Amino acid sequence: MSKVPEESINISPAFQKRMIQLISEEETESGHCSNAEFAARIGISPNTISKITSYGIIPSTKSIVKIADYLQVSIPYLLAKTDDNSFEPALQPVTFQERLKQLIRENEMRIANVTNNPNATFSRNSIHLWLKRNNLPAIDFVFQLATIFNVSPDYLLGRSDDR
Repeated sequence: MSKVPEESINISPAFQKRMIQLISEEETESGHCSNAEFAARIGISPNTISKITSYGIIPSTKSIVKIADYLQVSIPYLLAKTDDNSFEPALQPVTFQERLKQLIRENEMRIANVTNNPNATFSRNSIHLWLKRNNLPAIDFVFQLATIFNVSPDYLLGRSDDR
């Protein structure tokens, strides 16, 4: 397993605080939901939840989506970028790849137009890899793409029909 360079680890004290609050609101038979139990409910590793609650480390986009889906909250709310916790799930969820292709077509853009946008810090090659390999971009790139297309991160990820 490769080690992530420390400078590339994304940390958010606000996200850490929000997750601690959301986990504390989870009910169990014993009254308190442990990090391990919360992780098991979602289907992610207890280590991921521990890194979030101990250090505020932002996990992969895939893990963020799993947590947001379980809690039925928007990604901006989960990451403590907003206090508005309203979220309406998509009637027919679609993949990130389908939604990105749709937005590129709707805006009559080419991939080069997307990467040449001043809000983009990712490469053209990154978009090709996301589309070909069905990978999800890092959450920072999701927010950049959402800004470029003037949509919510949840819409871009296919979780919501609300732009």
